[in-house]
Amino acid sequence: MPLDAEEIPDWRARRREVILNAAAELFAGRDYASVQVEEVAKRAGVGKATLYRYFPSKEELYLESLERALGGLEERLNAEIAPQQVPASVRLSAMVSALVGTLSEQLQTLKRLGGDQSDLADRTRRIIGRRSERTATALQQVMADGMASGEFRKIDLEIVPLLVIGMVRGGIMQMDERPREALERSVIDFLMSGLTNLPPFI
Repeated sequence: MPLDAEEIPDWRARRREVILNAAAELFAGRDYASVQVEEVAKRAGVGKATLYRYFPSKEELYLESLERALGGLEERLNAEIAPQQVPASVRLSAMVSALVGTLSEQLQTLKRLGGDQSDLADRTRRIIGRRSERTATALQQVMADGMASGEFRKIDLEIVPLLVIGMVRGGIMQMDERPREALERSVIDFLMSGLTNLPPFI
């Protein structure tokens, strides 16, 4: 029976963290196939056999590093919700920047997989889909603040956050080698123009 998180010895938890850090660095910006387990083990300073004691396969290592990266994104987005003395437009722009930055690194494998129906592709999509719901909730709260303050016009808070996520994901999947800063600027410009200037759609 596996140990509960609180029962894992500190040294094992630290080693697991080191392995995950190494994997995250290598998977960020690279597709799944190009990262080798031996490479992760070397960067983590452990043997390949030791790595496999913590993660039974390369797939499990990748998926956990993806979960970890998207969890970090959620923390960054949630941190932008609280300071309500900061204009909603500033907070929302910071959220878009975080979203573009994280997904630009983490979607490389999904981009390569394309229409692949493998178990890895399916599990990757499910993780991103589940995390997208939480991302949409964070965006929704800041948009609601902007509406309440009069900074943003009235919008559909159920649909618009999902459109923002879709716009970022779609842009990343189609950008090839173009710099992510260009996507970030374009999404923020498009979003702010729609929220602050355009009349309501009828």
